[in-house]
Amino acid sequence: MNLNWVMPAEGKSMEAAQRSTVESDQFLKVETRGIDPIPERERHGSPRELAFLWAGAFVNYATLLTASLLTTYYGLGVWDGLLATTLGTLAGALILGLLSNTGPRTGEPQVVFTRRIFGRRGASVGAALTLFLAVGWFAVDSVIAAQAGAQLLGSSDRLLTWALMLLIAGASVVVAVFGHQTIKVLETYGAVIFAGLSLTLFALLATQMRWGFAPTAAGADYPGALVLGFMSCFALVASWFPFASDYSRYLPSNSRTGQVTFWPLVGVTLPMVLMGLFGLLLPTIDPKLASDQGVLAVISKHAPLWVAIPFLAFVIVGEIWANYLDVYTAGLVTLTMGINLKRWQTALGCGILGAGVASLAILVTDFHVAYEDFLILTYLWAPAWAAVVLLSFFVFSGKARPGLAFLAWGAGTSLSLLFVNYPNLFSSAFPNAHFPNQPVVGLLHGADLSGLVSAGVAALVYWGSLKLLKTS
Repeated sequence: MNLNWVMPAEGKSMEAAQRSTVESDQFLKVETRGIDPIPERERHGSPRELAFLWAGAFVNYATLLTASLLTTYYGLGVWDGLLATTLGTLAGALILGLLSNTGPRTGEPQVVFTRRIFGRRGASVGAALTLFLAVGWFAVDSVIAAQAGAQLLGSSDRLLTWALMLLIAGASVVVAVFGHQTIKVLETYGAVIFAGLSLTLFALLATQMRWGFAPTAAGADYPGALVLGFMSCFALVASWFPFASDYSRYLPSNSRTGQVTFWPLVGVTLPMVLMGLFGLLLPTIDPKLASDQGVLAVISKHAPLWVAIPFLAFVIVGEIWANYLDVYTAGLVTLTMGINLKRWQTALGCGILGAGVASLAILVTDFHVAYEDFLILTYLWAPAWAAVVLLSFFVFSGKARPGLAFLAWGAGTSLSLLFVNYPNLFSSAFPNAHFPNQPVVGLLHGADLSGLVSAGVAALVYWGSLKLLKTS
């Protein structure tokens, strides 16, 4: 199989990047392109725009919630929690930025590009997993936004939360149906507004926060808690890996590799670190309330109404922004799986499916525990997948070995399952359950190394196999 991706020389003129938006991709007009490659004449924009788009995906409550797990449940303090958040984010964001380069070089969505690596059947497996990931995130974001809406109305009634979720899901699908340019514009401006509100709220609550909040994990359990915090933040970013080039494929093919990598790194890391610090500190205001009801309840109780109300309102809007990306990519991967519909039709169908999953999620007793489970389990396959894709693109360009690529991906994912901290994930649902890998997890004092093992094993197997073939 011929990979046929274009790797133009660095430093060429960026004149093409200054073109005005083309007819197929305009704000508030339904994008006409599906999974076909974007022709060079329709390319536009610059890599810098990726920073704003990805900032829009991470300047939201999901980022704050993820960081809050470290001080609320994992036993970390504020500053070691911030270290784990920063390192986990940087590791994931670097991979996301590198993956984004396949978009300008080929004009293809991320999962479509992987047909060159895993073959059509292998890519279809990735498409199905990405669909599950996108629909799952759509459901999670819709529930978060609905719960924020219920807090805003001073109620925790599940029927009200469900009704709000339907409204939020509908708004998300409408924007995703329009497509790439509409999403890019709304993500950019939305991120700026939400960041301003978050900064205001942060300043007003700063004196109530315990900045010196110390870790409760001690002894040999402490490194395990650090690794768990690192992996949770890495997992949040890694869950976007299969989406990367969906939002860079309209860039000119001569976009610089360094810039295409750097701007997503900035767009992800800055909001994750800043919102992460906020999330780490919020539970310290009222630890019991944060543990019982979550940090939204802390904001509702301790923040002035004049800023709490618009903040909660923008929590709703921020999750809708994230849902744009979920539904858009879900539509693309559905087309990749061979379902013969237009992109906007598949986006609509995936949004309806996500709303159905969200309806079930509202019935979950402890949503924060369910969120942690979802965060770790849904991304397990993505690091191994990304390792194979990056090696194929940057190191073994032109050497497609679908069988070996799929084998390496499967090996990395399979072995990673031995290192998942299942007792931590399922302790509330199955308090007396015994998992076969508990001796391994116990030896690591709760550290969940699954993502690192997944990527490392896949890279080793793929690299070693291709090098062995070359020398034989």
